[in-house]
Amino acid sequence: MQRIAAVIGTPDLTEETLAIYNGDLATAFGKVAKLGYDGVELMTRDPSQLDGSKIRHWLDDNHLELACLCTGHVYGEDGLGLVHPDPEVCRQAMARLKSFVDFAAAHSGPGTFINIGRSRGPGCPDDPAGTLDGMELAFQELADYARPHGVHLVLEPINVHQANHIHTTQDGIAMVQRVNRPNFGLMLDVYHMNIEDVNIYDSFREAAGYCKFEHFSDNNRHWPGSAPLDFEQIVGVLNGIGYDGYVSLEILPWPDSDTAARSSIQFLRRYIPRQTPR
Repeated sequence: MQRIAAVIGTPDLTEETLAIYNGDLATAFGKVAKLGYDGVELMTRDPSQLDGSKIRHWLDDNHLELACLCTGHVYGEDGLGLVHPDPEVCRQAMARLKSFVDFAAAHSGPGTFINIGRSRGPGCPDDPAGTLDGMELAFQELADYARPHGVHLVLEPINVHQANHIHTTQDGIAMVQRVNRPNFGLMLDVYHMNIEDVNIYDSFREAAGYCKFEHFSDNNRHWPGSAPLDFEQIVGVLNGIGYDGYVSLEILPWPDSDTAARSSIQFLRRYIPRQTPR
């Protein structure tokens, strides 16, 4: 059975985020805990600007897990990507993503996931094969760095309007197979799947064993249940493949943060009962 997390934006972000709450982490953690969330996913761009000890304290006080660190703003705000035409950008991106591993190891512990979405970089537009080769090598280096700390990496396929490479679930599976590291898996986001995949449900079945983390939103990027995606069937397929990890709400705070947080959890608890009351 899955658990439910809320994406929370950290104070170092300056641009719009796909996060239910932003900025005041202590207040955000308290709100989602009262609503019955099991954990949080922190969307951040530079962990060195965060007070990990305070974050750990706030999580413990609210009986929440740090399920994942989301790295999209590493590229979105700072323009850093693991594969980029400028080697210096690649070097800085690798150093930044290793700092995510260090943060997770110090303040969360084994089992934490780090998402690789846009932070994989734009690649080299005139060399798609070379881009994928470069991503494979970069992912292997980062996975090897993370493995002794018990930290896991998850690769997120992203639609063609927001990324240049690795769009479909099948693209993601192929890269996970190429990287071939035990702590490197797949994150599937139903928003991107709805755009890119031929059949969401078949893709989930094909990704059984590879998929380690999920992003949920409806097809308008609002809370699940606000638009036509069939989450009863999606959760049923996840149960069918034995997925028992997190589903994390990466959504716009529409119409406001409190409504989005409450509507999301109320809707999803129809299909994902809470495992252990706190």
